[in-house]
Amino acid sequence: MAMDVANRLSAIAAEMGQLQNQIQERRRVLNLFLRSVRTLDPALKEARIRAARERIKDLEGRQQALRVEQQALIVQAVTHGHRGY
Repeated sequence: MAMDVANRLSAIAAEMGQLQNQIQERRRVLNLFLRSVRTLDPALKEARIRAARERIKDLEGRQQALRVEQQALIVQAVTHGHRGY
């Protein structure tokens, strides 16, 4: 059980790092669209801005879910550790 928790915590940390990189990239793209010159069709520009914001929101939601799972696993590991398991 302890190894399962340790493995999952490691996987969560790796995924959170990947998510953070993706969020930063999406924000960079969003900023490019927000500052882009008038070369893009306004409707297309707005659609891309909206899509980038939605993707960032989805990534941040996944990141928050991982934080909650991570905290629960840490509590579980500490609780079982104090019981001598």
